[in-house]
Amino acid sequence: MKQREKSSSLPKLISAVFIFTSCVTMADYNFSSIDNAAFRGDYDSVYSELESPNGILYTSTDKVLENLDKGIISHYAGEAERSNKELSEAETLIRRYYSKSISQAAASAFINDTVIDYSGDPYEDIYTNIFKALNYIELGKIDSAFVEIRRFDIKLKEITSQYQVEIENQKKQISGSAQSVPSGEIKFHNSALARYISMILYRTEGDIDSAAIDYRKIKEAFALQPSLYPFTVPASIEDELSVPKGYARLNVLAFSGLSPLKHEETLPLFALDGYYRIALPVMVPRQSSIVKAEITAVDKTTGSVYTETAERLESIENIAIDTYSQKYAIIVARTIGRMIAKLTTTAALDAVADNTEDAVSGVFQILGLMSRATAFLSERADVRTSRYFPASALVGGITVPDGLYDITVSYKSNSGKTIESYVYQDREITAGSLNLVESVCLK
Repeated sequence: MKQREKSSSLPKLISAVFIFTSCVTMADYNFSSIDNAAFRGDYDSVYSELESPNGILYTSTDKVLENLDKGIISHYAGEAERSNKELSEAETLIRRYYSKSISQAAASAFINDTVIDYSGDPYEDIYTNIFKALNYIELGKIDSAFVEIRRFDIKLKEITSQYQVEIENQKKQISGSAQSVPSGEIKFHNSALARYISMILYRTEGDIDSAAIDYRKIKEAFALQPSLYPFTVPASIEDELSVPKGYARLNVLAFSGLSPLKHEETLPLFALDGYYRIALPVMVPRQSSIVKAEITAVDKTTGSVYTETAERLESIENIAIDTYSQKYAIIVARTIGRMIAKLTTTAALDAVADNTEDAVSGVFQILGLMSRATAFLSERADVRTSRYFPASALVGGITVPDGLYDITVSYKSNSGKTIESYVYQDREITAGSLNLVESVCLK
């Protein structure tokens, strides 16, 4: 009778364990209505939704994500000051939480990575500086924009070495299972987009020598990283440093699509005495039908029409997936270590149950069953990630006489179908100035 009572209480215990270990994160929220508003370009509505009361979209461990999402949407909405404040806060928290995550690893060892503060993915960290640079350009603070571009380059070098050290440390901790950890090698070391922004800034300042260095670096980005830049260098790049005297250069930077999301993938793991299941967060691109954009500039005084094609300069989604490979290797190693620790605990409880008297043995049998249930029910991939970085950056440039222009940017599919068009009216284009028009279509 007593044994049956113990058995009947076991499902309740397992259920309690499941409730305790199943942590709710922003990844559980249905963002479809918010995403649809983003596709429509209704960024004010998106921002209002992101400001929902604490705990609905973002928990206390999602502060980096909250600031990244708000900061990027603020940028799209033209709120440069607000965007920089939010992106700067995200940067600060990324640095703080990366260090903190080492101490928080103890908690994740018993449950999963969703219990720790999200410290950002590498691409989120470095592209934060690109968007801060664009914000400073909008605010007319060119020196600050240059600072952000330099910080982008510095961070890229630091992140690569920083993560590689952690990968090796994690491999040592799981020793015999280290061969199951991916190498984490990344290819990204030079951003054509960062170089492009720097190039047009230097050109505007009259520093053609420095602009020429950036021009060559753009070419090198394509030549030395073909898997990340599997498309041709935009044709308009060739004319960026040869603007005739007395003419102006109109540059269009167009962002399209949305950055990748993470999905849980379960994989088998051989550990101790058999095969078990582990859950891992895999980064998957979101599909966009946009491949280019057509630019039309109409001189409102003369009626002259100028056209150019904005072509892909950078695949942010390719770079996101590539730079994530190092962090993914760390996650794999940590997940393997966590599962081995859980299985070791279960095995120890089973051993005690097998070697004690009946009364005590029953208690340890239940503890062993609870430990085994917890090991699997609590195993959940941390699929948190920011949602509103773009997938691609397109650029195009047109040399025109000084004047007041209406500029249309039409986003096109591979078949030439127009996905969306935006008109930017009454733009004054003048020689010697930075005439940059930024456009966004997240479809």
